[in-house]
Amino acid sequence: MMMRRFKLGLAAVLSLLLVLLAGCQAIGGVDVSKAVLGTLDVKSSMSKQTLSLQLVPADGKLKEEDRKAIEILNSLSVTIDQAILQDSKHMSMEGAVQFSGKKLPFHVAIDPKTMKLFVEGMTQPASVPLDMQELDMAFAGTKMTDETIMESYKDIFGFLLKHAPNPSSISVTPVTDTVNGESLSLQKLHIDIRGDELADLAKGFLTSLSKDQEGMKELIGRLYDTYYPIFAAYAGTSEDGKNALSKADKEKQINEAVKELTSMLNELLPDYDKNVKELLADSPELKDILSKNTVLSLDLMLDSKLKIRKQIMDLTVQLPATEDLPIKQVKVRSETEMWKINEPVTVHDVDSSKGVWDVTPGEGSPGAMLRHVDRQSELYRLLKDDLKITHKSFTLYSDEDPSILYDAGYEPVIVKGTLMVPVKYVADQLDADLKWDKATKQMTLTDDLTGSKIVLKMGSKEASIDGVAQTLSQPVQSFEGYAYVPMKFITKALGAEGYWDAKELVLTIERN
Repeated sequence: MMMRRFKLGLAAVLSLLLVLLAGCQAIGGVDVSKAVLGTLDVKSSMSKQTLSLQLVPADGKLKEEDRKAIEILNSLSVTIDQAILQDSKHMSMEGAVQFSGKKLPFHVAIDPKTMKLFVEGMTQPASVPLDMQELDMAFAGTKMTDETIMESYKDIFGFLLKHAPNPSSISVTPVTDTVNGESLSLQKLHIDIRGDELADLAKGFLTSLSKDQEGMKELIGRLYDTYYPIFAAYAGTSEDGKNALSKADKEKQINEAVKELTSMLNELLPDYDKNVKELLADSPELKDILSKNTVLSLDLMLDSKLKIRKQIMDLTVQLPATEDLPIKQVKVRSETEMWKINEPVTVHDVDSSKGVWDVTPGEGSPGAMLRHVDRQSELYRLLKDDLKITHKSFTLYSDEDPSILYDAGYEPVIVKGTLMVPVKYVADQLDADLKWDKATKQMTLTDDLTGSKIVLKMGSKEASIDGVAQTLSQPVQSFEGYAYVPMKFITKALGAEGYWDAKELVLTIERN
């Protein structure tokens, strides 16, 4: 149990260090923690960014499908030509996604009510409702504001940054560089962190943390004051209500939390080095990932106010050599420039003059998406041919006796030699809209991709597709309250194919 807890704890700490890479002590007269925390004080800004990915193939001969996949992913990059942060609830981004020599411009705009997205090739921008207003209502009656939430973030990160040790490679040098075409005198903070030093950095972080019980107590107290009103509001009381904790109870709970955290750290640290060795022995793949070949290189260009005006990140992750893994390294590069920090700026809204496609989260189907895309566009070819968003594959399992329903509404059954499938389940899997007319006992299915209408009637062999009569091999019939129809008919009508394994009694339905 201890080893398992250690593994989970080490993984969490290493992940945290990768986030807090610049969280080190002052160097070269630059207060790094202050510079990092200053990013939380940015209320408005304009920026641009590039992001690219490179997968390094593993040694040896690659399978053709692996080679093609690597080539496509290596051609992928994202460019944000202009991102505008007007305030905490209004922002916009304009840029392009590039892949395989193709370019897809996009435009995103976000406000408290909606997110609008337009990608070149769409006939209308998509409009997705957001829940920010519901979140504001949840905070109603409390003292929660954007400022108090941001202050709590600063408390947390400030505390963690205070204990983050310096990596072995860190320097500050004066440079002249350009930001949005403007030449500026900046301080370049350069940091390199290798995978083989992460364990020692984590140990230093935990050791420093274990010695700061007063700091823990202060942080937990601040978080209590910030977030208790939310818990109280959900509990149906106010901060000053009868269910609020007394000052003595608050103090007691904070002290117990500090005691528990300290106990966990004191339990972890004495055998830390031993547990790291055991972890690497038990998980040899980590030796490659946590090797000197895993490197994060970070350049932060700071102005005289310690604002980060430019950032360049190169991350290389070494992967374990296995027969199943066609790549040995993943490389990510990102460059960001920022200007007009905390100056008045206005977002660029998405053009909605031709109307919008109102999207309900979780309900958008492949057909609905493609109906809002020009069939001659690169976007359509990307979605249909490259990403294959219309592809579907699912299985239905039968009991050993196919005439007995093991799980009503989900299993295929055989009736007089005809394989029958549940209409609703198949329709749901293929995104077909199903409507039931109780008076006529008719079902109408609308195909997601083509819009074709399939009409079926309980107890009847007569059916139709777009008004053209069809005759079924067996009538539509009910099994334990679920309507069943011949498999060959329904799959063909919805542009799919069914493959029946008579030996294993398994049906696979696929649509390309």
